[in-house]
Amino acid sequence: MRLKSFHGATLTDAMHGVREALGENAIIVATHEDESGGVRVTAAIDDAAPAEQANTVTAPPDGSEALEKIAEALTYHNVYPVLAEKIMATATQFANEDPLLSLGAALDMHFKFMPVEKDKPLILVGPPGAGKTLCTAKFATQATLAKQKITVVSTDVDRAGGLEQLAAFTRLLKINLVEIDDWHALRDLISTQKNISIYIDMAGRNPFDPREKESAREFIAAVGNAALVLPAGMDAVEAVDIAQEYRSIGVSRLVVTRLDTVRHIGSLLRIAFESRLPFSNFAASAKVTEALQPMNPVVLARMVLHINGVLSSAQISGKKERVAAGEKR
Repeated sequence: MRLKSFHGATLTDAMHGVREALGENAIIVATHEDESGGVRVTAAIDDAAPAEQANTVTAPPDGSEALEKIAEALTYHNVYPVLAEKIMATATQFANEDPLLSLGAALDMHFKFMPVEKDKPLILVGPPGAGKTLCTAKFATQATLAKQKITVVSTDVDRAGGLEQLAAFTRLLKINLVEIDDWHALRDLISTQKNISIYIDMAGRNPFDPREKESAREFIAAVGNAALVLPAGMDAVEAVDIAQEYRSIGVSRLVVTRLDTVRHIGSLLRIAFESRLPFSNFAASAKVTEALQPMNPVVLARMVLHINGVLSSAQISGKKERVAAGEKR
């Protein structure tokens, strides 16, 4: 796949340049008014690369070193080709000498970001083993350290050992743990808990089973604020199906776990893009004391551009190097 931009006094002139240079099979990925006047069109064409190189992303022929680094990173992470084309085309429009800023601006155009609010009850949902209990413990730990009043709820009362892990955390933190197995009781609890942070660890559900899906929908509706927890490294196609099912019953954001155990996050980008779920927070450590970090475009761009080794949550979030665009989120 090749990307190239064409300038013309009018859209017709620019399109003439596209067809002349790339032929009738060219795909138009972006058009905009040029700062110097006229219209600029960015187009793409398939170079019919060999199958083993089908996911290779290339920078525009006249692209900067920053764009080349972005193309290299998208290839490394095996980003879904259609999505990679969109990101690359947008990064070309926001061309900057710093690849972090160019990629961050492009990601901001194609993804939504919605970190968890501390003053709203939150229910963490998802398939079994995704990391919901650990995320609940992380949120509870940070709220306790911030001296906030907090209640932790578990609906995982049937699975053997389902409650013990969370109970161990809450005993250490000396906070209240409530066991609830029906959504009516959960709704009533929330209505009586004013000015208190409430985190609910919901038992794992199979969103493809009608009964389990309906049960999850009832719990989500009782809370009104739900995050889907998925581990990094899942098969993209399967994970997209899961995310879309949960989105259909009221989930409003995506929390990602186990980022410290993967090196390629192309599937993660595809999940968020196709499910249209905003990125929320992420975990890059199994330690309860290491907080879930909020996701924003610059943080995500840093993940994509760092292709040499596993990152800690502090490295990913860039605590030692704040970027203005990230501070705003």
